[in-house]
Amino acid sequence: MNNDDFFKNKIGIIGAGNIGQALALKLKEKKVTSDNLLVSYNGSIFTFSNLYDKDLVDNIADNSRIVDECDIIILSVTPQQFSQIGQFNLNDDTLVISFMAGITINELQKQTGSSNIIRIIPTGPDTICDETAIAGAYPQQDITDYIFDLLGFDVYNVKNEDELKYMSVAGCLPAVFTKVDLDTNLDDIKKFAVDFPDFIEIAKKADKLKATENKDEFIKSFMTKGGITEAIINSLDDGDSLYDALVAGLKRNDELS
Repeated sequence: MNNDDFFKNKIGIIGAGNIGQALALKLKEKKVTSDNLLVSYNGSIFTFSNLYDKDLVDNIADNSRIVDECDIIILSVTPQQFSQIGQFNLNDDTLVISFMAGITINELQKQTGSSNIIRIIPTGPDTICDETAIAGAYPQQDITDYIFDLLGFDVYNVKNEDELKYMSVAGCLPAVFTKVDLDTNLDDIKKFAVDFPDFIEIAKKADKLKATENKDEFIKSFMTKGGITEAIINSLDDGDSLYDALVAGLKRNDELS
């Protein structure tokens, strides 16, 4: 994959929440043209206002146009919204990159029609904008390696899809470590990492991404209603240990699948 090949593709982002907007802005910064970047959203006035403020209004399209025109489709809706966006009936080779936790490749194939599915779980939107995002991806593919490198992601290509559930929890860690101290809770991290040893290294990297000011807003940017970060933070607020809070996040991932 080279620049010329990649920039011929038309890219559609379905879901213009925090992650979708961060991806759109970063792709535009990397010189993906407005003609080759489409973004859909759920019609809320608040989201439209954000897209307007970020000079993304000209990129707005509906889902049907994205499905018809795009070579690469990025799914950044919440897992709870995925079933609501309908069947896609894509060509078998249309590349679909899912940023959703919990929704398996098998489920994605059934609803989109494509067999060319990549799942990626990154840390939050601020880290995407800052090119400091840590992410887990499966399966590995040259074109998505190129895209993730272009976006500045520190990617762990995990061995199997089951390991992505640990990455779904890892993606929440900058927000978690904004709330609790890593060093004090390192034993809990090690205990949680028994089935996914890379979790310890990822946790130490994520600790460097925590907020030192505007902490509540930073944590909020990671959270969606009913999501994994919310489950972990609520567990911590209830007085649970970090280990138990991370397990609550893992449980929530399973509930979303």
